[in-house]
Amino acid sequence: MIVLLAACGSNGPVPRATAAQLAVLASLTPSPRLSPTPEPTSTITLTPSLTPLPTQTYTPTPDTRPDPQLWGGWPIVPTVSGVAQEIYQRGLANGNDPHIFSVIGDCQSEPNVFLGYYETQWYVLSDKYKYLQDTIDYFKGSFSRKSLAVRDGMSAPTALSSLWADKNSCEPDESPVACELRVRKPSIIFINLGTNWRPDASPKAYEKYLRQIVDLVIANGTLPVLSTKADNVEGNNGINLVTAQVAHDYDIPLLNFWLAANSLPNHGLDEARKNIYLTPEGWDLRNFTALETLDALRKALVVK
Repeated sequence: MIVLLAACGSNGPVPRATAAQLAVLASLTPSPRLSPTPEPTSTITLTPSLTPLPTQTYTPTPDTRPDPQLWGGWPIVPTVSGVAQEIYQRGLANGNDPHIFSVIGDCQSEPNVFLGYYETQWYVLSDKYKYLQDTIDYFKGSFSRKSLAVRDGMSAPTALSSLWADKNSCEPDESPVACELRVRKPSIIFINLGTNWRPDASPKAYEKYLRQIVDLVIANGTLPVLSTKADNVEGNNGINLVTAQVAHDYDIPLLNFWLAANSLPNHGLDEARKNIYLTPEGWDLRNFTALETLDALRKALVVK
């Protein structure tokens, strides 16, 4: 094997290879160049994605309560919802008296025209309605008592105003409604308002005040009972509509006196008094439907 030495930094001439040497070099078979062995490529096994669980669908509980827009067809005597029962029971736990009901309203809610008749010697129950006597006995004392939240000209805003409260019975800055709830501790209260609402005023404004009253009553654990009215002084029955809407939203009882009054001439209204006040037949029917409502509430709420 011929080894050629290459001088690095030599001062002499570089020797040339002879023809014979070049021939020998050409005859040599170069060793094959080794290609670097590639590193084995690691194989990543992908975990198959989990099969998503089927989406569970829930069927909402159907709302079987009557539509407020169809308030005219609501039953005259209301049924008692679970929400109403909770309000009532919470009130009893806080000291409300199960034998006491009360009223919020104007002069048309004073005892001489609203329910007080059933604590006099003149009322008579026919055989068909003898069962109502148990309710009259149960709430004895409430029928003839005038509420501190009843006053001539009382409206939804003034029922919340301390200026309209009885100064002898109510605390300073206490509204008629708050005063009656504190003093009397009723378990049930009728809210009979709307007749004194001005025809040019918005039913929505009335609704705002009515909701405030209902909030105050429920906070006390007293069950509010709303009522439609026979008159239509506002011209579009807007007060009855918003009253039904509030009853629906709070899931509280509504006595549909408007429907009951359909059975009477002129809807039970006195034409000589601008179709605002009721006729004697209208008063009688209003008293009776309110008594029936009390009876239904007592049977649904009072624990035997």
